[in-house]
Amino acid sequence: MKRGLIFVSIMSFCLYANSLKCEQKDNTVTCTYFADRSDGSQNIKLKFNWISPKTPKDDRIRYILIPPYYGSAYDYRFLPGRVPGRWKVVVTQMDTNKSIETTFDINETEDEFFSN
Repeated sequence: MKRGLIFVSIMSFCLYANSLKCEQKDNTVTCTYFADRSDGSQNIKLKFNWISPKTPKDDRIRYILIPPYYGSAYDYRFLPGRVPGRWKVVVTQMDTNKSIETTFDINETEDEFFSN
């Protein structure tokens, strides 16, 4: 009985915790932030911060608003022209100043987006 209760408690925590997931597909990297919506009637103001492994000029900050009753937001970057290496994405909830981060690797990209 205790094992079942512990498992349910852990699963409940996972369902209500904020999370950040990045996926590489085709020529883009998409990072999706999943919010804990204990109060769904309020906007959630986010700051997506993309941090390049080598060149600060490739960093980007983007502000996104999650409307009431929605649970996620995403931002994406095109891969061509990005610096190879380990990138970091930090998402901060502006009203609570809590943040979550993840990393992903870009191995190699084309210099141009539209190559012939």
